[in-house]
Amino acid sequence: MNLYKFEITVNGFLLRTHFSSSEESGLRWCKRYASKFQKEVANLEIKVAISKREKQKNPWEYHGKPYIYDRTMKKPPRKPKEKNPPE
Repeated sequence: MNLYKFEITVNGFLLRTHFSSSEESGLRWCKRYASKFQKEVANLEIKVAISKREKQKNPWEYHGKPYIYDRTMKKPPRKPKEKNPPE
């Protein structure tokens, strides 16, 4: 069962939505995806919005929002490599 939803955004545009059963595996997937995006596409800041699945006591108490916002994490742009390090 997917307990967590991860939304990866760059400059306000949604890149990808990932559903995961555990927070740890979802964060590892997001980190891998963000690193690959920054290496191959554009070196921009990436935001990951994490949402948890709502616990429902009864099915008639469903409010139309199965995932409740939890927190946002940011991955800053990668630092450029120095071609000639100072001696």
